[in-house]
Amino acid sequence: MRSLILGLALVALSVAGARADISLSRINSQNGPPIILVEGTFAYSDDPAALAREVAATGARLISFNSSGGNIVAAMAYGRMIRSLGLSTIQPRATECASACALAFVGGVARVADPGAIGVHQSSFAPDSTLSGHEAVAAVQQLTAQIIAYLIEMGVDPALLQLSLSIPANDMRYLTSSEMAVYKITYGPAAVVPSVSVAENPAETPSDRETAKSLEGRALSVMAKYHDAWSRSNNEALAAMEELYDGTVVFYGKPTSREDVLAEKRKFAERWPLRAYSVLQGSELVECTAQCTVSGVVEWFAESPARSRMSSGSAEFTLVWDPSSNKIVSESGKVIATDRGVSEPVRILAQWRGQAAKCRDELSNPAITSGACDRSGAIASKLTMVHWCQDLSAAMRWRRCRSTEMASIDPAVVEPVMPKGVLQLDPSAYPAASKYSGKTKLPDFKGRDRDFNQFRTRIREGMREGPNFAGRYSLIQIGCGTGCSFAIVGDNKTGKPSRFPRGDDPISMLTLKFRLDSRLLVAQWGLYDQNRCFMEYFDFDGTTWTTLKKQEIGTMDVCYKEISDNLR
Repeated sequence: MRSLILGLALVALSVAGARADISLSRINSQNGPPIILVEGTFAYSDDPAALAREVAATGARLISFNSSGGNIVAAMAYGRMIRSLGLSTIQPRATECASACALAFVGGVARVADPGAIGVHQSSFAPDSTLSGHEAVAAVQQLTAQIIAYLIEMGVDPALLQLSLSIPANDMRYLTSSEMAVYKITYGPAAVVPSVSVAENPAETPSDRETAKSLEGRALSVMAKYHDAWSRSNNEALAAMEELYDGTVVFYGKPTSREDVLAEKRKFAERWPLRAYSVLQGSELVECTAQCTVSGVVEWFAESPARSRMSSGSAEFTLVWDPSSNKIVSESGKVIATDRGVSEPVRILAQWRGQAAKCRDELSNPAITSGACDRSGAIASKLTMVHWCQDLSAAMRWRRCRSTEMASIDPAVVEPVMPKGVLQLDPSAYPAASKYSGKTKLPDFKGRDRDFNQFRTRIREGMREGPNFAGRYSLIQIGCGTGCSFAIVGDNKTGKPSRFPRGDDPISMLTLKFRLDSRLLVAQWGLYDQNRCFMEYFDFDGTTWTTLKKQEIGTMDVCYKEISDNLR
């Protein structure tokens, strides 16, 4: 057979390769010996001993790659040499490690890779291969056994081969961080592999990199807005889709008018009126050139009460966003798995529990991933939209919402009782002294402001956006689990942070309304044990919070509403 596509994954088997194409170079590291960069195509005649000599000469402990693949036997030999030398591997997305290179990469004792940095696909024989059909079958069997044995030897899940079966040899699947973790491609403590930048394009300026980073962030925001909107009520979801889509969309491979796309969405929404879609953290991959392509894995739960049907599963998605029009111009995806016999949103609940656990750890351990509290809160909101409520008697337990709770979630189910006679104060009657326009000074988390150190990432991010309250302050609300949040006020002029006086137990459902040009802040919060909701007005003079008015406005159901809705 001149060309035989095999379901082996990872590599292109170069039977005829005889020239050594691998080269080794050194990348300076700020805090230690250099990193060795393995570049080129793996060939049968490559000598891994050259790597051992380079390690001995430099004292290097880290290996990185810039390779599109090659001969799998040579790649596995390099992987075994890396393992025998006790080296770790690192792969930034700025360079490529695809096909056979993935085998060499997993030789690392500890392995860290950026999302999209490792590529896999089906393997094939080189075009000039002269193997007969019988010889090819024998080679396939022998090679399959060698790859499986090697993956097991390196601690990688051999099930990785199954994923690669779906990727043609002339295509490449770049793995998400969650996929690499599941298959154990990445492994070990990340601390042993420092963050480095490998083989950056010398023609790329810092401005270019900042622009690309900004575009990627905007594209990810559009992706989040899309899935968040699709988890809302039908009217809200369809209104958001109309704003997000371009006039013509390449919809699952076919150019389609926005009106036709919305018609398809409307049919689905009417069939499944309750929906929760949550992207798996770490699965997101974004690439920006003229347009941005965002892909990842989303888990869903949908329900049709009228038909007594539920649906749950996971799917891959790809959205293409055009920065010039701020519109989605292409959408595609495919279902990965569906769950049978579900009676609750099992996948969304599992995501919430994972983030809620991280959130609790984050409050006592600042090394835990920042943002877990916000993520758990966002997922909790999606659970309430599909009529699941947290059981207050057990922090990690969820149940079907009661009819009295439905009023604050879905007005179409039960018309809520709006609070009457809510006192309103005019923000303009409490003007800010002035608007601070100088450079923001950040807190001293190692000295004066060390009590706020565990929230330093959120505080820095919030203050860098500039003042949003009372002329010179950044008011930053931080989630701490479902129904739990607190607020920190950062002084952009002095850098000093302070706590807002509401948000500690037993207060729940804290929401805030404030303006840059006013000292007035409106806080809405509830007491679960009393089933009461309150609205409170504060005047802030820079050091003291003065309560102007506190008013009970209804049951806890009212606290699920926005402040602006309760002030109508």
